[in-house]
Amino acid sequence: MDLRTAKRIFLTAKQAQNVTGRTLETYVADIDRFFGFVVSKNIFDVSEITAETIREFLKVLKDSKKMRNITIFKVYRELKTLFLFLYREDYINSNPMKTIVPPRVEEKKMRTFTSREISKLLNSFNKEDFFGMRNYSIMCVFFSTGIRKTELLNLKIADLNITNDLLRVFGKGNKERFVPLGRTVRRTLIQYLRMRKEYLGDESCKYLFPSRTKRRLTCSGINMLFQKLKKELQLTGEKVSSHTWRHTFAKNYLLNGGDVFSLQKIMGHSDLETTRGYLNLNDEEMKLQHARYNPLDNKDWLY
Repeated sequence: MDLRTAKRIFLTAKQAQNVTGRTLETYVADIDRFFGFVVSKNIFDVSEITAETIREFLKVLKDSKKMRNITIFKVYRELKTLFLFLYREDYINSNPMKTIVPPRVEEKKMRTFTSREISKLLNSFNKEDFFGMRNYSIMCVFFSTGIRKTELLNLKIADLNITNDLLRVFGKGNKERFVPLGRTVRRTLIQYLRMRKEYLGDESCKYLFPSRTKRRLTCSGINMLFQKLKKELQLTGEKVSSHTWRHTFAKNYLLNGGDVFSLQKIMGHSDLETTRGYLNLNDEEMKLQHARYNPLDNKDWLY
């Protein structure tokens, strides 16, 4: 099978799985890069691609020093998915990825907001102003639910069930899940909805958090909000974003005694290993957990 046909069949299969547009774009870009390398080796049929060809490609990516190790690992994972699909569908007789060891990735600690940063962020808005209240509500939802940026932006009024304290969220692959609302965010959203109704007036917007044009708030709008907060509040660190809130929610959920299985469901992780990444505690956090839960200090053993 020629390379172009293999690419088309694979992408059609991914579209049938209802992957996001962003995921599809990533597949297209990385497969094109790989197939471009393959053609430079005078290989035009997917069945002629060997493990050695793939190793050479991964080495080229590493030697170029234009990609981080984590990005190279993602390319490896995409190629693994591609060739596994071709093999299982009988388009190739053997899977060249079978013997390839995944690229080593440096372990990177997840950035979370400190207690001081959380306090700064939540107390930085004028809640008498609609947009101040909207932005405060957004921060509360991020911190109380751990949902992703795109999940928040796609929230509709119909997804909010104040009576039952639940938020309907559509995650990756448009998978539906229900996330509990906490007391504080419930109270905040009730107040926000009153101000929202007054702000919209006779106009309508189905999304929970409208923009200044009274339409759906955009990714760039959220990004600009975090950039502004980082500058105004003089927050340091590599990441000040909605994803930092997601990490912060997850770690604090576990530190407060929550279990990893319910956290997996709340966050919409298909793989428990992804959720386990939030168990990476620093020394102070480990000392705190140990003081709370170590068996010798937390029961009267009559010694």
